[in-house]
Amino acid sequence: MVPAFPPSLYRLAVSNPPQYAPLDGARRADICIVGGGYTGLSAAIHLAEAGADVVLVEAGEVASGASGRNGGQIHSGQRRDVLWLEKRFGAERARALWDAAEDAKALVRALIVRFAIPCDLRSGVIEALHKPSLMAEAHELMDALRDRYSYDRVTLLDRDAAIAATGSERFFGAVADHGGGHLDPYRFALGLAKAASEFGASLHEGTPALSLADGPVVRTAGGEVCADTVIVATDGGSGHLIRESRRHLLGINSFVVATEPLGQLGEAILPGGESAADSRYVVRYWRKTCDGRLVFGGGETGAGQVPADICAFVRPHLLDIYPELADVALTHGWGGVVSVTAPRLPYVRQVSPDIWVAGGYSGQGVALAPFIGKLLSEAVLGRPEGLDIFTSLPISPLPLTEAARRALVSMALWRGRLADRF
Repeated sequence: MVPAFPPSLYRLAVSNPPQYAPLDGARRADICIVGGGYTGLSAAIHLAEAGADVVLVEAGEVASGASGRNGGQIHSGQRRDVLWLEKRFGAERARALWDAAEDAKALVRALIVRFAIPCDLRSGVIEALHKPSLMAEAHELMDALRDRYSYDRVTLLDRDAAIAATGSERFFGAVADHGGGHLDPYRFALGLAKAASEFGASLHEGTPALSLADGPVVRTAGGEVCADTVIVATDGGSGHLIRESRRHLLGINSFVVATEPLGQLGEAILPGGESAADSRYVVRYWRKTCDGRLVFGGGETGAGQVPADICAFVRPHLLDIYPELADVALTHGWGGVVSVTAPRLPYVRQVSPDIWVAGGYSGQGVALAPFIGKLLSEAVLGRPEGLDIFTSLPISPLPLTEAARRALVSMALWRGRLADRF
C-alpha cells in the first residue's frame, strides 16, 4: 500500500488544478491506461492524437504519485552510467540505451514547447562528488562520453570550481552536464494532462483500478472499461493488479523539503541556475525555484516508514551541504515513492497479448517516463520495435513477501550508507 504523504510545494502552489470526473458506468475503449503520471499521460497524448479512443483512470489526482512529487531533474543517460552499461551489456547496447535517453530528453523539451507548458524549465545538472576518490572515475566517464558517445556537453570541475558552482565546500569536484535540466514536475504533468484531454482522451481522477480481468476489463468502484489493450502505468503502485510488475519493482520512500525564499543568502547557491545531486548511494538532490526557495531532497526509508516530521528528517542532510542555512525556515516537507529495479534500469514488458506494464525508472523518470509512454503508444499501434531496447533488458525478480521486501530495502540502504562513508 502506498503511504500517505503531505502535499508537495508544487501541488500547493497551484490553487485550482483542472479536475477530471471519476469514471461512472461502463465504457468501451481502444486503450485503457491505468495511471495518471508521466508514462500514462504521454501514452494518452500520442494515442489520442493518432485517433485512438483512450480512457485513462487515476486512483488519486493527476500526478499525485512520483510524477508530481519528484526533484524535477532531467538527467542524461540511464541511472547506470555508460561505463557500467558497457561492462554489463557491451558497447552496442550501452550506446542504444544512451541514445534512447537522449531522445527522452529531447521529447520532454519538445512537449513543453509544443504545448506551451509553463513549468520553469531550466538547463543544467551538476553531479557533486562527495569523495576525492571519485574524481578519477568521473574523468574516465567524461572521456568516454566525449570520445565514444560524441557528447561534449559535460565539464569536469575541480574542487574550487565545484565549490563555486554549488555554493558548498562539501564537495571535492563535480561533473556539470549542460545538456541536462530541471523543471517544476507537477506543472509539467498538468500540461501533459491538458494536452491529452484536448486530443480527446477521457481522463478520470479518483478512480482506482480494483481489478484487471481477461478481455481485458479494468474494473473500478464506479464502473469498468473494456478495452482492446491496457497499459498499466502505475510504476510501483500496481499492487495486486499486475503481480508480474510487483515482482520486479521495489519502492523506496524519498523525502523533500522546501525553504522559505532565501534572498541574498541563496545567491551563492547554484549561481548558474543548474540543479544538483551528489554522488552518494542515498542521494541528495536540490534545485532553486523561480521565487528563490531551495527544494532539497535527502534521506530514504523503506515502504510504510514515513517520518512524523519530514522537515526534521531531511534537515541534517541539507545542513551537511549548506550549514549556513541552519536558521532558515523549512516551509514544506513531503515525500514520494521511488520505484527501482534490481539493476536500476526500467522495467517494460508485454505481460500478455493485450497488457503492457512499465515502471522502475529508478530516479530517472522525468525524462524516461514520458519517452517510454510514447514508445508504448507506438507499440499498441503496431510498432513495438522502439521498445526492444527496454523489453530485452534482464530485470531480475525480487521477493514478493512484504517482510522480505522491507528487509531488502533496509539492507540496501545500510550498505549504501556504509559505502558513502568510506
